[in-house]
Amino acid sequence: MSSDVATIVYSYFFIAVSLFTGIGFVAKNSIRKHTEELKVKLNRIEYALYNDGKTGLINKVDQLIENQQCIRIDVEILKSKAEE
Repeated sequence: MSSDVATIVYSYFFIAVSLFTGIGFVAKNSIRKHTEELKVKLNRIEYALYNDGKTGLINKVDQLIENQQCIRIDVEILKSKAEE
């Protein structure tokens, strides 16, 4: 009788371990797929931001700030000429 109980316990334990292993494998592959998609998207964002150091968004913003300063100076010069 005790060998029957041991066999039953062993069988259920083996089934439980097999199920958890299968679920773990599926979860691992699912997580890997989603993280790879995120890596691709992050690489696109990084490329758009930095690009080659000349045409990235960060460089464009810096150019806009410099141009804004030049425009501000030009406006001040025009105002001073208009007051003369």
